[in-house]
Amino acid sequence: MDFVSEWLSWSNLLYMVGLCIAGYATTVTAKNRNIIVQVGELVKALEEGLKDKKLTKAEKDRIMKEALDVAKAVIQSRWKLW
Repeated sequence: MDFVSEWLSWSNLLYMVGLCIAGYATTVTAKNRNIIVQVGELVKALEEGLKDKKLTKAEKDRIMKEALDVAKAVIQSRWKLW
């Protein structure tokens, strides 16, 4: 009986809950990794385009392309079942 009481304690329960939350967070992050990458590319394009406080047509087109890539990644993520 002492063996079971050593394993079934509040601290072990909280540790298991923490592991489950960490596993879920890892799964969600891995699933949405493409969105994070695309947002990073959009921010980089915005930073490069706004360095001189003026946007050329080419810079606007690149920013729009990156914004559409973010939207595409979000849509693809939401339509996948797994």
